[in-house]
Amino acid sequence: MSKKAVLLLNLGTPEEPTARGLRKFYKFFFSDPFVFDFNPIGRWLLRNLIILPFRAPKIAKDYQAIWMEAGSPLKVYADKLRDSVQASYDNAGVDVIVRNGMAYSSPHVWDAMEEFEKLGRDEILVLPMFPQFSTATTASVFHEVKKAAAKWSKVPKLRFVDDLYSEPAFIKAWSSLIGDNIDRSKIDHVIFSYHGVPESNLKKADVHDVCKFGSCCDQITTKNKLCYRAQCVATTRGIVKEMGWSEDQYSVAFQSRFGKQPWIQPYLDEHLESLVQKGIKNIAVVTPSFVSDCLETIHEIGIEYREEFLEAGGEVFQLVPNLNDNPTWFNSVYQISSSKIQEAANS
Repeated sequence: MSKKAVLLLNLGTPEEPTARGLRKFYKFFFSDPFVFDFNPIGRWLLRNLIILPFRAPKIAKDYQAIWMEAGSPLKVYADKLRDSVQASYDNAGVDVIVRNGMAYSSPHVWDAMEEFEKLGRDEILVLPMFPQFSTATTASVFHEVKKAAAKWSKVPKLRFVDDLYSEPAFIKAWSSLIGDNIDRSKIDHVIFSYHGVPESNLKKADVHDVCKFGSCCDQITTKNKLCYRAQCVATTRGIVKEMGWSEDQYSVAFQSRFGKQPWIQPYLDEHLESLVQKGIKNIAVVTPSFVSDCLETIHEIGIEYREEFLEAGGEVFQLVPNLNDNPTWFNSVYQISSSKIQEAANS
């Protein structure tokens, strides 16, 4: 009889909010060819001559501003989620082991996979905590799982989830959270902000050559089902349908771009300015490409984008907290993973 496990995937986080901690984290992150898809020599130069000596000390100060007493928010909430899902399986009397696996920090993916092998777990559900598929995140970490599994004496059965964004339980968790945190009588408009990626990343996954970075994302089809931008649009569509909102009440934008190459649009900074110019000055921002608060939500949006919006003439800027340790979210992950395991058993 097969013995099952659930691997909850995250990209990772620095172990400490210091230049040393950031350098250790960035050595892994900026070495990933899935994220930085260009000449290896150029990647080495970027990492060792710019990122490690200059960016690491600067970003360490930002991490210090968001650091929790128990550690990095992403790690704190990831551990709580793992413990909650594990407890749900234990309480149900179901023999499933739940572990976290990080791409660029501890516990690393390969460490979790090694533990599964020692424990005799031969069927593993791989569930990423980045809800929308991207070659820079999902594909990269799935690759690490497959590499680790290939080293087993007997390769386990792996089931990968690449569409968390479409799970009804995920949509309901976000809808519930938004409903608890936004007073629509005080907010004119809600922005769904997603982490941006270079347009080249989307084209890399566009095997059917349908990507035009526009209306092609309005519906999920067999040809664009792994398009990150289309999945972001679909995530928003699912949430607002659950909320019962009309199209004029919300919009979608993308944050965190850097460098000179084109990234997917609209850009959040430009979008915020355009809203103010239209007289929309009371907004809330929701970030459904993340499941826990992190540097990109707390600091980048909560501080940097907020300042830009207010300086442009905005009046109210509310950052909705992420799913974090919300009980509905924790139960959703248990329900989703349990359902996927049962589907595999019945197939």
